[in-house]
Amino acid sequence: MLTLRHLAADILREAGWDLPMLPIQWSPRMSRCAGLFVIEKDARGAWHPEIRLSIPLLRRRDRAWPVQVCGCHCHDPETVTRRILEHELIHYKLWKDGAKDWGHGEDFRKLAWDTFHHQSITHGIGSEERAPRTR
Repeated sequence: MLTLRHLAADILREAGWDLPMLPIQWSPRMSRCAGLFVIEKDARGAWHPEIRLSIPLLRRRDRAWPVQVCGCHCHDPETVTRRILEHELIHYKLWKDGAKDWGHGEDFRKLAWDTFHHQSITHGIGSEERAPRTR
């Protein structure tokens, strides 16, 4: 099994994007969003990008398969994680390229379709999919 770092490197290479690797972390606390692209400024004023992926949402094994992620049908947890990582890497590419809007704008939509054939600019895995509460 590939590590997240190896998977991200493969995605970047396959996309033809010559970008430096950024930290990718699993987060046990993220429960409303499957993935986030985050940029934080350090004490010296330097910006540091990072991708965070949700353990509670992406390591679930009780899904009814297939599920849609970024508008694509996924049949296993590994493909779900790959689609989320592709999505977050689009944000990273736009930010790294100096785009004024590295959110879900037209440039994002074009990269998502042209590079990964994503049918949607949102993950589709998040708060709308939370497990029902038990009393």
